[in-house]
Amino acid sequence: MTKLFKTPILLAALLALLLCGCSNSSPVYNADVTLPPEATPEPLPTEEPSVTETPEPTEAPTPRPADAVDALGEPVSGAEHYVRYITFTDMIVYEQDGGTFLDGTVRNAYPEPITCAVSIVYYDAGGSELARAQLQTRDGKYLLVLAPGDTAVYAHIPTDMTLIGLEYELEFDASTGVHP
Repeated sequence: MTKLFKTPILLAALLALLLCGCSNSSPVYNADVTLPPEATPEPLPTEEPSVTETPEPTEAPTPRPADAVDALGEPVSGAEHYVRYITFTDMIVYEQDGGTFLDGTVRNAYPEPITCAVSIVYYDAGGSELARAQLQTRDGKYLLVLAPGDTAVYAHIPTDMTLIGLEYELEFDASTGVHP
């Protein structure tokens, strides 16, 4: 008798829950809650730049002795000088939903922001490139502007093979350089 008694009550409770659900889940505009869009300001009129036939020659600035040292007093030793202040930590490469991704942290020990572009590159044993992707910051920019301290970086690595456990290299873009 108790089994029969519990079954109708259970069915009635389930039917009540089903009937209480929403019948329409589409969004509805409510003027009391939804803020009106902000007006876009009119662009200011600009003057057309004057075109000259030939550019005027400019002289390269003469380096001052103060330009030969960085903000920490270290002599600037070349194009890769500021790489010494950048450390990559917590680099995790993982696969999710059929894609390969990288999450990591870049630490800038220099007292000023450093600008650079960095790629993660996988090579096979023969030195042929398997996969390459450029690191980006949270705002989606590939030109990394690394403030002093830690900056989160991400990458989507396009590949049709698993890269988990393989060695990779982080390469700085030579055309962008590494500089404050």
